[in-house]
Amino acid sequence: MVRLTKEQKKLVKKLEDAYVVCSDCGSKYGVYSVGCSSVWIEKCDVCDEEKPVTEARDYAYLITGIRKIKLGEFK
Repeated sequence: MVRLTKEQKKLVKKLEDAYVVCSDCGSKYGVYSVGCSSVWIEKCDVCDEEKPVTEARDYAYLITGIRKIKLGEFK
């Protein structure tokens, strides 16, 4: 692991705490892991925009993005 900046730590915490996520953030930080999702309009817990969201579990709890940030691989 690499030493994280304050901003990276904040982002990791935000990703770890996310319950709902939009498809843009889900695709950026996670991997879509189901064939069908329930979608509704709400504020995305990652980008804070009001848009169609689904549960973070549908994007494997964003663990791919979290790991890449912690390993210094995410740009």
